[in-house]
Amino acid sequence: MKKRNENWKPLAENNLKDIRQMFNLILPDKEYGDLAETISDYWVKMLKNVWKNKADAIKEKDLKFKPSDPLSRIQQKTVVISYADSVTEKGEKSLVTLDNFLGKYFPAVRGMHMLPACEVAEDRFNDGFFSQVVRDQIHGAFGTNQKFSEMMEKYYSMADFVLNHVDINNPMFQAYLNGDDDKDVEKKDCFYIYTEEEYQDHCTQGDFSQIFRPRPFPLFSIFRKKPEDEKYKNLGHAEKVIEMQACFKHNDLPEPVISLLSIFNKIKNDQMLLAEDYCHIVNFRDYLKNNTDIDPDTIFTTSAIQEIKSIPYIFHDRIKSMEDFLEAVGYIKDSALEYASNYRQFDNNIFGEEIRALTTFSHVQVDLNTSTFQGLKMLADDFSWYLSLDLDMLRLDAANFAFKKWKTTCFGLPEVSSLMKILYLSIDSVSPRIVANLEVNDQLGSILSQMADKNAPPPMMYDFHLAGILPVVFNTGNAEILLRIFKKIAGYDIPKESIRFSLAESHDGKSVRGSLDILTLAERQVLADTVEQNKGRVKYKGVPERQSAVAEFKEVCNGANIDFENSKKRLFKQGDPSDTTLYLDESIRNESDIAGALDISMDDLTGNDTLRFFINKVLHGREPYELCVSTRDSMIEIENNELEAERYLAFYTLAFALMGRNVKSIYFNDLMGLPNDYEKFEESGELRDLKRTKSDYQKLENLSKDNTSIQYRIAKGINNIIALVDSDPALNFRGNEAEARLPSGDNPSKSVAVIHTFYQNHHTLIVVNIGQRAEEITIDLDRFNLSDRQSLFDNINGQKIMSGADGKLAMTLQPYQRLWISRESIEIPQEMLLKN
Repeated sequence: MKKRNENWKPLAENNLKDIRQMFNLILPDKEYGDLAETISDYWVKMLKNVWKNKADAIKEKDLKFKPSDPLSRIQQKTVVISYADSVTEKGEKSLVTLDNFLGKYFPAVRGMHMLPACEVAEDRFNDGFFSQVVRDQIHGAFGTNQKFSEMMEKYYSMADFVLNHVDINNPMFQAYLNGDDDKDVEKKDCFYIYTEEEYQDHCTQGDFSQIFRPRPFPLFSIFRKKPEDEKYKNLGHAEKVIEMQACFKHNDLPEPVISLLSIFNKIKNDQMLLAEDYCHIVNFRDYLKNNTDIDPDTIFTTSAIQEIKSIPYIFHDRIKSMEDFLEAVGYIKDSALEYASNYRQFDNNIFGEEIRALTTFSHVQVDLNTSTFQGLKMLADDFSWYLSLDLDMLRLDAANFAFKKWKTTCFGLPEVSSLMKILYLSIDSVSPRIVANLEVNDQLGSILSQMADKNAPPPMMYDFHLAGILPVVFNTGNAEILLRIFKKIAGYDIPKESIRFSLAESHDGKSVRGSLDILTLAERQVLADTVEQNKGRVKYKGVPERQSAVAEFKEVCNGANIDFENSKKRLFKQGDPSDTTLYLDESIRNESDIAGALDISMDDLTGNDTLRFFINKVLHGREPYELCVSTRDSMIEIENNELEAERYLAFYTLAFALMGRNVKSIYFNDLMGLPNDYEKFEESGELRDLKRTKSDYQKLENLSKDNTSIQYRIAKGINNIIALVDSDPALNFRGNEAEARLPSGDNPSKSVAVIHTFYQNHHTLIVVNIGQRAEEITIDLDRFNLSDRQSLFDNINGQKIMSGADGKLAMTLQPYQRLWISRESIEIPQEMLLKN
C-alpha cells in the first residue's frame, strides 16, 4: 500500500504511460497516422532531458514534495501582476529596476506574476508582449535568463506560457515565408497556413463558420512568401514595382497604384497593416490628392474593428475587386479589366505568393498547429524551458484555444482537456512544485464547473469576475450584488485541492465575460457608460443585428419590467414557438419604432439602462466585451483626493476579503493607483494601453515620497493591507471560501459589505462602507463565531472594539471606512510594513 507521505519520484512510469495514452486519445491513428507515437516518443525524451539537466538545487526541492498534499505548493503571499518593464531606469535592465523598486517601496509584496518576458517585437502593435518571437529567451532590454530565474526563485512566482501562438517574427514562421530551404512543408506544418485556393475551399465547406472569436479582427491574416524566382527574391519593394511596371504594355501604371494593388487583399481583409504596408496607403492617398481630382475618401472608409494609431483605412463596400478599384481610380472599364488581369498574372512571381495564416488573437500572432508533429515539437521545446525553472505557478495562457478542429468552435474542445492533462502530467513528472494555472476568461459559473470536474479538476484556475463586479458595487453603493457571487459558488462542489487565482484587475481590459452570470444587463450598460464618461474605452464585439436570443430577451423584459409575451409579439416576427432566436419585424427600424411597439415614451426608452443595452445589440449589433480603463477611472469621479484614496483602499480591502482562501493578486499599476494613461494610448493606438502604463523609476519614486500626492497615500495603504492579508491566518489557503453578508437587522444597510473569512478557529470579519455617507450598522457576532469575545480588534485602525452584552456590534461607519476585525491583533512582520 502506498504511504500517504511518500516523497515524489521523477519520471514516474505511470505518468509517461498516461501521456502516451492522452496523445493516442487526441490523435487517433485513423486521422493522424503514427503521429501519436512519434510525438509521444519525442515528448518523453524531452522530459527526461529536462530532469537530467535541471539544477541540483531545484532537484533537491522537487524531491521533497509530498504528492499527497498538493496544497503545500500554495503560499499565502499576494502576487503582483507585472510586466518585466513596468518600471524602468535609464542604463539598467528593467528586471533589476522592477526588483529594486518593489523591495524599496512595497516590502509587503512577496509574490510575482511576471507577464510574458521572452523576446518580443517592440516596434509595433504587439498585444502587450503576448506576441513572443521565441518563448525560451528573455528579451534583451529586460535582462537575462539568469536574472529571470533568480526572480522566479526569490518570489512566490508565476511565469506566463503563451500556448496558442507566437509572433510572426518567430524564426520558423519567417523561415517558411522566406523559403530558406527544402523543408517548407515542415515549417508550414507548425502553423495553420493555406494558399488562397485552399482557404477558399475551406470557407466553401463551412470549416471556419463556427469558430469562437475573442477578438473582432480577421480570423486569418494574409502574408506574402518571398518570391521563388531568383530574379525577384532579394529585391526591395521599389525594385519590385519597377519590375511590375515593365510587365505592362505602356509601362504606365503609376508606382502608388501598383503598391496599393500589392496590398489590395490585405486591405480588403480588414486586417491591421504593418508599417511597411500601411505606408502604401498613405502614399496612394497623397498621389490622388496631388495628381488627380479624385477624393481618396470616395475609395476608402475606416474600419470599425481595427485598433491602431493610424487611421484604419479600408475600401468602401463597392470596391470588391481590383477591377473595381482601378475604375474608382479613373480607368475605364476595359482598361481596368486589362490592368487587373495583367497584374494578377505577375503578382505572385514578383511580389511573392499570398498565403493565409490563422491569427486568432491578432494580425501579428500566428496560431501553433497542435495537430502536427512540428507544431507539437515546438510546444514541447518551449515548454521544457519553463519546466526547468524554480517556479511556483505556470499560467497556461489562452489554453482553451490550444487545439483546433474545423467545423467546431475551436474553443475548449475535448482535445484541449486532454492536452492540458499532458501538460499537467509533464509538470508532475519533472517539476511537481509548479501549479498549473489554467487561464480561461469566462463567466464564473463556467470556471467553477471546470473546477468541479471530478475526473480532471484543474489544480488552479483564473477567476475574472471581480474586475467587472467591484466597480459596479462601488458605483451603485449596492453590496447586495456580492451575495450573488457566493450563491453561484455554493452551487458547485469544488475539491479542496483546487484553488482559484483571483484578481480585481489585470494588464488586459476589464473582463466583461467574467461577470456575465453575475451582473444584470443594466449594470453592465451603466458600467460601460461610466468607463466612457471617465475617458476610458469600451471594446465592443460585433453581434448579429436584428435578432435576440429568447433567453436574453426574457432577461431584458424582466429588467425593464415589461411583459415578455406581449413585447415579443409586437417587436419580433412570429415564428416557431420552439425557436431559440427571435428576429425583429420588418416594421421595426429604429429606436422610435421600438418605443412605439412597447407603448412607452422615447425618454422612458433611452432612460432605461436595460433597454439601452438591448437597443445596442438588436439595432446596432454591438455588445461590450472588454473595458479598457484603470481601476481608479472605472469608478465615478470624486473631486476630493483624500476621499478618493479612501475609496480606492476600500476597494482593494473588499477585493482581498472576497478572494478569501484563494491566491490573491494586484496589478502593478494598482499598487499606486495610477490613472488612465492617455499619453501611452495616443502613442500606440491600442485601447488596452490606457491601463498599461510603463513608468520611469524616478517618477514613481517622487510620487512615493510626496506625502501630498494621492499615490503616496494609496501606495502606503496598499502595501500595509497586503501585509495584513498575507499575515491573517483566517485567509489561509487551506481555509474555507469567504462568505458575504449584509449587516444585521430588519432593514440593513445595502451600502455596507460584511465578509467573513475563517480557517480552523481563526475568524475574521472585514467590514467595508462602499458609499459616500455615514452608515449606522449592527452586526450579530454569533453568526460569525465571534460572540465569545466582548473585546475584538480592528487591525486597520489598530484599536480595540467593544461589542454589547447581547453579542452584537453596533457602530457608525464613515464614508469608505473599513474594518478588519479579529479576536486578537494579527501579528505582522514589521519589515513588511511602511511606517508614517
